[in-house]
Amino acid sequence: MSRFLTIDSLLNSDEGPTKMHPDMEREQSAASEATAIHKVPEYLPKWDEKMTPGEAMRRFYSAQFPGETREVVIFYFEYFYGICPIFHPATFLCRLVCGTVDPLLIDVMRAKTARLITKYTGRKVDLDAIIEHINRRLLLDLESPTFDYIRAVVLMTTLSGGECKFMSYNSLVCLACSMVTRLGWNSLDLSPRDAKRIPWLEWAELETQRRTFWIVYQLDAYQALLADRPVSISEARLHTGTPGSDCTWDDISISQILHWPTRHLQSIDKATIINTGALSYTFIDVCDLTVLLSQINEFLWSIRQRAYERQKPSRDDLFAGMTLFLEGEGERVPSVRSSLFELPRFRSLHEALTAWYRRLVPADDLLGIGAPLGHFSQFGSLGHRQHLMRVRYYCLHCYYIPFLHLLHLANRPSYFKAAKTEPEFCSTEEYRVLREMLSSSFSGRTNDSLLAYDVVEESWQICLDSIFELSEFLDRNRDISLERSDQITPFCLFTSITVLIRHIRKCRCWAEQNTGEGGCYGSGVMVRSLRVVRQLWAMLKDLGFLWGVRGMEKLLRQMQVEEVINAADLLAGLKM
Repeated sequence: MSRFLTIDSLLNSDEGPTKMHPDMEREQSAASEATAIHKVPEYLPKWDEKMTPGEAMRRFYSAQFPGETREVVIFYFEYFYGICPIFHPATFLCRLVCGTVDPLLIDVMRAKTARLITKYTGRKVDLDAIIEHINRRLLLDLESPTFDYIRAVVLMTTLSGGECKFMSYNSLVCLACSMVTRLGWNSLDLSPRDAKRIPWLEWAELETQRRTFWIVYQLDAYQALLADRPVSISEARLHTGTPGSDCTWDDISISQILHWPTRHLQSIDKATIINTGALSYTFIDVCDLTVLLSQINEFLWSIRQRAYERQKPSRDDLFAGMTLFLEGEGERVPSVRSSLFELPRFRSLHEALTAWYRRLVPADDLLGIGAPLGHFSQFGSLGHRQHLMRVRYYCLHCYYIPFLHLLHLANRPSYFKAAKTEPEFCSTEEYRVLREMLSSSFSGRTNDSLLAYDVVEESWQICLDSIFELSEFLDRNRDISLERSDQITPFCLFTSITVLIRHIRKCRCWAEQNTGEGGCYGSGVMVRSLRVVRQLWAMLKDLGFLWGVRGMEKLLRQMQVEEVINAADLLAGLKM
């Protein structure tokens, strides 16, 4: 069980269940407990709490409200709210029509939706100019961040990741982590709780802070794993419980949560999740995955560090004459003879990642349930929640694949060696060019994993099986349009393609030397690999405009060595 779930259980009080709406009764039966009283800081936004949802909606659709802003908000909530639910929709709408939302936040939402607006309306949006303007504002307000400013930084971080601007992504992640820890949002539930319930508006802000913190924690964990660095917010400093899972939170027609504070109920069954349409469950699933990714990152680095121990200078030599206050070495990682499967920790991480994936609600189970947004007043209704929930579970399936790959592609002899190894199945020059192109996006360790051919057979087969299962999943859910994807989907396709291309090369090499099926290197597997790589390559190209992932496409096309050009031609024309 992940650490944050343990924290969550400790935060639950002994209060009995509260009578609720039938759709929520089972979900919230054990989730009504007190929240610590927090004094509302001055930087938190204000809104007219007397305004009814109906009045807010009337103003939103009136001629006095800017039509372009209305369009931006609708597109954002329809396509990105499920990915980054750091707003309470009803109170955000009220602030919006009252004019108290920081224009910077609206500009960031405009940048997030720019490609979709261009696609569906034909109106050209100068995304580069908007980003340049936003970046200037971010620097100006850095010393006095408001709540809207912090959320603007978070959304810009997701935009940079989706646009494959990894240097900007890294800088913004560090900025966001610094702000949320400085404000103590990583310790929102560290203080003892008071038995009295806090006011609605104050609790809504506290819940929004929780959600914002967890988004930052997620973004940092992804970047840390790809950049080969420790997470900025260690698990030891994580004292903020998971967000609530009340389905009324997402409903824009409800001005207040009817029963609060809501808490996540761990032992919830899939049928109840689907029936309530509480979109927060998908967000909690990502929180659970994030803690697991941090643990995988720490484990992989400890293995790599072991490989360098015999070659690195001693600390006494490096810091001669200095007084150091260094942490102890801790438990030493056992030596690996041939496979990471020898280590219980590796097996447990693989099992935990697989168990997380198996717990997800299959997107197929929501086929035919719910409906996309027609009018903004429908946002957060049961049908719309279920529609967004299916989209999010579709995306979460794609989350599983690349992180499973990063774990198992490290299971190779070359990972345990400090010295560089000669590449297999490709020329030294080709390998050099590939590494140079990959280095603009990923760390050297990740680059090696995406290029290595010496992965232990058991791990290699796990990677292949996951890709073939992904292909079948995508076929079953082909009615979900690509613009519903998030920034992890292109990465999922990219890592899968690198595995398949390497496998095709290995199959071709084996076929030249042998006859017959030959297990995972036989002709049948090679044909299947070709079919799947066609499917994934077509999807990656289609995602290029919406998610700005042309760099991934160029990585597989713009090669200057003949053999690599042939590999790129294989992806484009798929000729053996």
